Amino acid sequence: MAAKPSDSPKQGNARKPNCMKRCSNIFVSALEGFFYRLGKLVAGYPWLTILLTLLLGGSLSAGMVKFYQESRSEKLWVPYGSQALEHQNWVSEKFPAKFRFEFLLIEADNVLEPSVLQAMLALDTSIKNVSTDATNWTSICYQLGPNCWSSSLLELWSFDETTINGLSQQDVLDKVNQNNLMSPVTFRPYDVEAVLGEIQRDSGGQISGAKATTMLYGVKDQSVERQGQRVDDIRREWEKGFLEVAQKERSDGVTVTPYATRSFGDEGGGAIQSDLTLLSAGYFLIIAYVAMVLGKFNCIEQKIYVSLMGVLCVGLSIIGSMGICSAAGAAYGPVHSILPFLILGIGVDDMFVVVSAWNNLSPADRKRSRREQAALALKHAGVSITVTSMTDVVAFGVGASTILPALQSFCIYAAVSIFLVFVYSCTLFFAVMCLDFQRWEGRRNACCCCYVHKPDYRPTECSQKDRLQLFFQKIYAPGLLTIPGKIVTLVVVSAILGVSIWGMVNLRQNFDSTWFLPDDSYLKLYLQKTETYFPDDGFEVDIYVGAIDYYGERAKLHTLYQRFEADSYVTDGTVTSWFEDYTTWVNSTKNSTLLGADGHATDSTTFHQWIAQFLTTDATGRSHSGDVQLNSTTSPVSITASRLRGTYKTLKDSSEEIEAMDSLIAVTDSVGFSGEAFPYARQFNGWETNKVIKTELYRNLGIAMAAVFVITLLLLADILGSLWVLLCVVLTLVDVGGMMHHWGLTIDTVTTNIMILAIGLAVDYAAHICHTFLTINGTRQERAHVALGNMGPAVFNGGFSTFLAFVLLATSNSYVFITFFKVFFLVVVFGCLHGLVFLPVILSWLGPAPYDTAAGRDEEQPEDAGYIEKVQTNGFENPSLEMNGDVSTVMPEFVKPADFSPRVTSQPAYPADIPPPDYDAPRGSPIRSGLGSTNSVHGHGEAAIQWGSRGKIPEVSN
Repeated sequence: MAAKPSDSPKQGNARKPNCMKRCSNIFVSALEGFFYRLGKLVAGYPWLTILLTLLLGGSLSAGMVKFYQESRSEKLWVPYGSQALEHQNWVSEKFPAKFRFEFLLIEADNVLEPSVLQAMLALDTSIKNVSTDATNWTSICYQLGPNCWSSSLLELWSFDETTINGLSQQDVLDKVNQNNLMSPVTFRPYDVEAVLGEIQRDSGGQISGAKATTMLYGVKDQSVERQGQRVDDIRREWEKGFLEVAQKERSDGVTVTPYATRSFGDEGGGAIQSDLTLLSAGYFLIIAYVAMVLGKFNCIEQKIYVSLMGVLCVGLSIIGSMGICSAAGAAYGPVHSILPFLILGIGVDDMFVVVSAWNNLSPADRKRSRREQAALALKHAGVSITVTSMTDVVAFGVGASTILPALQSFCIYAAVSIFLVFVYSCTLFFAVMCLDFQRWEGRRNACCCCYVHKPDYRPTECSQKDRLQLFFQKIYAPGLLTIPGKIVTLVVVSAILGVSIWGMVNLRQNFDSTWFLPDDSYLKLYLQKTETYFPDDGFEVDIYVGAIDYYGERAKLHTLYQRFEADSYVTDGTVTSWFEDYTTWVNSTKNSTLLGADGHATDSTTFHQWIAQFLTTDATGRSHSGDVQLNSTTSPVSITASRLRGTYKTLKDSSEEIEAMDSLIAVTDSVGFSGEAFPYARQFNGWETNKVIKTELYRNLGIAMAAVFVITLLLLADILGSLWVLLCVVLTLVDVGGMMHHWGLTIDTVTTNIMILAIGLAVDYAAHICHTFLTINGTRQERAHVALGNMGPAVFNGGFSTFLAFVLLATSNSYVFITFFKVFFLVVVFGCLHGLVFLPVILSWLGPAPYDTAAGRDEEQPEDAGYIEKVQTNGFENPSLEMNGDVSTVMPEFVKPADFSPRVTSQPAYPADIPPPDYDAPRGSPIRSGLGSTNSVHGHGEAAIQWGSRGKIPEVSN
């Protein structure tokens, strides 16, 4: 009888294994031995295992007493060691904030109509009447002289109700078109055009109307340090009332859109929290799906409690990770709310593999004791889930080395959670599986264990068929592994790769903090409308100078002003310098005989005394009082810090923002002060993050993939198999990155987070298939067929369950959740494409040789030849099964009937003198069943005749 060549090492002509293979065999055997003993131990003491693991979970949760949630953006997204963060602390110390601004944007057909001004006055009155238990407007407002600081068009009429109610249209237009307009409240110049949006003009160029204007309220900053962050409960409570007044429905034709200091924290965090209901619904979808997949639809074989325990294991893992990480001082950030559903998707994968391993035990193994069955099931599943879990842990561990605090914390939480869910899957979950098996043996009801079914109970025929398994084994695997199927696979994968590479090259780095806000957020509306009505307003930026020798370096102060003003990213005419105004004041008020050639005092003491005089006695000087910090106003006077102020032009994206920041840094450095000097804007924290995010992303991806390859090599113990798994991960990441560009995503803090997660998920889809391929004996084509047929359903179920956890997020208003949905959808699609389509094709051509343990299993049943001979001679008797109708042969294309002798199998009864066929193909029996383990449970099902020699598995079924 002719036989096809096999990849397996044969006894007598096998080459001596190299060092790598010997190490592989030792490691795999040791790992299998460990899980065999663990399975036997858990099955022998299931209740004790449950008790101990629950106690473990409870003890780990104790660390949550140190749990704290971080919401400050500078503590989440600004890199460790950030220069911008150091500068922020310096500015906060030298120039502490004394006030905060609250804004109202007013819209109407024409905001210069008297009726609109009267509505604004009524609104202003309501705002100033807001009070809380702790404060009211007069006590919380920031005062400029004797007046509370509030500014709007109403200021032009001194907020006087009688005057404003008596205004005519012409009165308003005359006022706003007045030359050299001064505020009667502050006695300072008032720039009307700065507070009007979409200004309309008449034929003479005079202002005739406007679509929008602003109202400003200055409130005291009374922040105090509490648990490492500055909080101002008094202001926050007042702002709550401010927002309530501003958001009341109106019927006067005026639209009011507010902004408060607390708005970003409220609206950004609220967007995530409001969508947690969607995630909860996704959680229940997974529970339902797991219950449907793990069990069968009949009264005994349903696995309701096993499914619930699987979800409970995920919950215990999350709680345990929160306890461990909190005890270690890791903060919990806003993005961490996605963690339970990420871990649920990964944890369910492990559970599918464990249940599948038990279901795939051979009939011979099923005749063993419950403890032996459990040991064998965990022996097979343990290695596979160890590979995927440890690679996930390593991937997240590498991510934890990042300099971004939020990403680091998230990766730490994820790595600990995945490790714990791995531990609980092998102990707590497996113990409940053993108890469920005991329940099944006792014919107890799946829902109500107290009820025992009668001996004549038979499950429905429909419930005994695993249609997904049959699809993979009889339709998908044979079709994919044909020559046309392989060619189509390579063409499709190559085409997608080409499109993705183009997208990856064009993937931009860009981030806007407003993306965190939901579309219907009042804050997002305010920011969008402000950009529309006041498009020329860029970000304010200051250049700070520390305690230098101001007299000796006065020429450098002038040079700094000139270069600041000339910077191409700074708006013309916006740079103001206290030193330039001081120089003008000195030359206009001091006797020229007291001045040097450069127009300044001839000695340092006089120079500093004149500065103190300028800041306290001159009107222009007083306007700069906040720009210069003096040690004292009396002799000896010295300057401890100062600043120049300016405004950026409107910057189009993150790249231009980074260039603008770097340009001013270069300008400041070029002057060469003897002490500290640097530019700073509050946006620099985010811009500095954007500056490093791309490099950080590629660094983390590179290190993570290298680490994944090493850990995969260690656990798969095969270098070629590990390289194929790594290739699948790389292709998945390239496809995901490229399609991110086509889907409108960019490189930012959120997508960087998720791309690190994608490595761990992408490994899962490929590693299970490759590991199963290594445990099977036969030719590459046959091994790929069996690996895909046996493990494919579990991998598909894992990917689909991950998708279910996030599918509802497609309807979210949160940028974070929408981005999670898009990227995870891409990861699942391309991970399954490369794990379930591309990898089996490659393995069928260039797959590694099987483990030695796979080859050895062919020697386990020497009685097979006698069994075949007896069946061929005497036929097969099975009193519990009737075979009706013709028997037809179904064989994969790679099988030639001439290569095989027929063997007949059926289930579950066998003649006493005939050993049961080995049900698990990798274990080497020439007598194989294509029915799936489910048909042997109750002694009925389809009959199957199988043609095959060792490792060659054509199928025959009726």
